[in-house]
Amino acid sequence: MIRKNKLQDEIIKDFTSVKIVKFEIHSYNHITIYLSDNSSYSANLQSFNDVYCYPKNFVEWQKARIGEFKADIEWESGFGVHFDQIASLSENEDQSA
Repeated sequence: MIRKNKLQDEIIKDFTSVKIVKFEIHSYNHITIYLSDNSSYSANLQSFNDVYCYPKNFVEWQKARIGEFKADIEWESGFGVHFDQIASLSENEDQSA
């Protein structure tokens, strides 16, 4: 995996101390997560759409929640994505969220 910056290296090395605080759904396939270290990542998750349980439309996409351990986003369809996956696909990273 190619990491885009030092912060992503730190998250992956010490992922147990970083948690998802909140997230926003912008449009189908697009999400922003806000982490406990005050960083945020926005990503297009369309690359996962071949996964059989990936949400099939915007109505299903909106049925997301933060996972039990606050390390992933889960959908009612059974699809889930960990925050380091979102960070690696991020279109931008903001450390002042």
